[in-house]
Amino acid sequence: MESQIFNSINHLKQLNDNPFTLQKIAYWLYEYNDLYKEVKNYSENLCEQCQQWKDDGLPYDCLQEANYCTKRYRYFTNFYEEVEYGIKVQELDAACKVALEEYKTNNNELQLKEWLIKYFDFGYNKLAIFYYDHLDYSVDNNEVVHPHFGNSPIGEFGVCIDRRYYKNLIEFDDVFKMLFYERKIYPEKLKEIEEEMQKIVTPMVPIPKID
Repeated sequence: MESQIFNSINHLKQLNDNPFTLQKIAYWLYEYNDLYKEVKNYSENLCEQCQQWKDDGLPYDCLQEANYCTKRYRYFTNFYEEVEYGIKVQELDAACKVALEEYKTNNNELQLKEWLIKYFDFGYNKLAIFYYDHLDYSVDNNEVVHPHFGNSPIGEFGVCIDRRYYKNLIEFDDVFKMLFYERKIYPEKLKEIEEEMQKIVTPMVPIPKID
């Protein structure tokens, strides 16, 4: 199984166009889907040591993924799922295009607010992981940033898919954040989120003064 995993990741590396095309990523996922399922099923069966820990009421996740443990190949399934997310989230690009076309027909703040309410769950929840985990906003504005979907556990290369496939997703995010955070045209929802955030932030314990 280990050699199959190594060969599959090496194959992906050979497909790299710096960045990858969407078609080559989809091909690789399809080509090694059976291997992914095999490793996934293998990983879900507890090894003898994990089973013993479970029977004793102890934590039984082999974090070190020792050679005897069935979870030692999870690095492959985790990587596969990261890459697969790149394909799944791209499927939302068409919906973003429709939303942007609607946005461009709005002529006043009330219409913009209605648009934001309509697409709030889409922009704030469904696409949040894509924007915050797979786009690097820290680089220079003049640098072309391609969405990044994981680093290979073998072979030292990253999986970046050409941003042209995510054009509408990225533009939608820019519009959504501008309306919600900068122009604040949906203030009641922004206030609600801020209040919820304050509830989950652990209050700072005052440090006693030492005379």
